Amino acid sequence: MENEEFFVTLQPLISFFKMNNSTGKTFLLTLGTVAVLLLMGLLPTFSVSNFESRPVEMLSDLLEPDSTINEPIMPAVAVKKQPVAKYHPAGVTLFEDFSEGKPGGMNHFWGKLLNAKRGGRINIAYFGDSFIESDILTCDLRELLQAKYGGSGPGWVDCGGGVGTNKPTITARAKNIKENCILKKPFDAALEAMNQRYYHASAGATLNLSATKYKPHVASWDRAMLFFATDSKFTVKTSGDSLITGERTFEPLGEVQVMETKARMTKINYTFPNANSRTRLFGVALDGAKGVALDNFSMRGTPGFMLAKVPVKTMQEINKYRPYDLIILQFGLNVVDDKASDAQCRAYINRMKKVIEVFRQGFPQASIVVFSVPDRVQRSAGGFHTLKGVQKLVGFQRVLASECGVAYLNVHEIMGGNDSMTKFVEQGLAAKDYTHLNYKGGKEIANRIYQSILAGVENYRRGH
Repeated sequence: MENEEFFVTLQPLISFFKMNNSTGKTFLLTLGTVAVLLLMGLLPTFSVSNFESRPVEMLSDLLEPDSTINEPIMPAVAVKKQPVAKYHPAGVTLFEDFSEGKPGGMNHFWGKLLNAKRGGRINIAYFGDSFIESDILTCDLRELLQAKYGGSGPGWVDCGGGVGTNKPTITARAKNIKENCILKKPFDAALEAMNQRYYHASAGATLNLSATKYKPHVASWDRAMLFFATDSKFTVKTSGDSLITGERTFEPLGEVQVMETKARMTKINYTFPNANSRTRLFGVALDGAKGVALDNFSMRGTPGFMLAKVPVKTMQEINKYRPYDLIILQFGLNVVDDKASDAQCRAYINRMKKVIEVFRQGFPQASIVVFSVPDRVQRSAGGFHTLKGVQKLVGFQRVLASECGVAYLNVHEIMGGNDSMTKFVEQGLAAKDYTHLNYKGGKEIANRIYQSILAGVENYRRGH
């Protein structure tokens, strides 16, 4: 029965072959050939002498190949990173970094600011002449940075009086403490710290520090660090509104030491019952538990290159307690006049190279930036105009940063370029000596520098 059904099924095909005899023969021949080749695919391979047979695979083109067999080896191709568009807001002067990513460039500082929310401290040392004396400009830059990145306190406070040490951001009263300053003789540079001063106290001397409300973030602080060095036993007593009265005695170590007091404070008082000439006081750092601390190190009348005399050993010892993340060097007002030549400017920056090298050794982790000389004008027959020496030195200071592999910021451009100091005086933002800013002018420049910093952080974020 099944056979009959099979032949019935084949009947149309048999009829087709009878009607198309030649076509049917061709089809049967092709079908037989395919069948033989498929059967050959089941045969094993064999070899004779150097000849080896290959398997017959009629359907190899239809089968999915084994990806592990005969896979081509592709050479590695370096993918060129596309340049990131630089963030450059209108009217903002950008930092120029000549470090090529090496230590001393801005990457360390940018990275610290970018990760500020994770905690930790960000320490800035701003060195300058009378342009930033009495915390002008720096008090506002500090406030802007602390408001954004956290932090509190006025930073470094010298351990006694002296020219330019009074600041509206702190009230400091010292008794029986004598200042030794690099601009006064006698002075032993081997005993100084970065503030280019050291102080000697007599027995019973006191130092009282009280917060002010000049800026919101300097109205209190979380720690006080007294920096000193002693060659004899040295006792320090502390008191204050949020402190338990304490007393500590330090042994002579032949290096910088620190007495740290932690508490939320608006004032702290130090008494030195057994102080003598064998003990040197340097300063007190008043900071928050985290965030930005900005230290103002100003020295009236200084050209800046005398910082090269600060002992590297002293810097390295201070670095253990106060590692700076950014060091700003802004000098030049006291070395230029209308007759400054290229040779004089070159000689000056050669001396400043030694300063940068000293700071590299003392604070190897720090980013270093040269701030150009600001604008300074002088009266002439044609009115008040920028000194030619200023215009030259601005360019040479950029060369200084380039040759030292550090960063550069054109503060002269930030002010508005040539004759900008005249406009500042006319607007009540600078003194009529056409050289120094007042606090209003300092606030304006601080905000412009702050915008440059924000742009720097953003460009670092885009590139990293």
